[in-house]
Amino acid sequence: MDELDDLDAYNGDTEHDMWVDFAYHENTDELPDLFDDEAVDDFINNLND
Repeated sequence: MDELDDLDAYNGDTEHDMWVDFAYHENTDELPDLFDDEAVDDFINNLND
């Protein structure tokens, strides 16, 4: 992979933007809040159908 520059900002390139997110989560130990618990429960229930 090419050297990544400016991991503090999105640039519109999908791969770079994913590395920006990864670097943020690695450095802060914070996990993203993508879904609330109810949405996850609904998703799991739909998988079981």
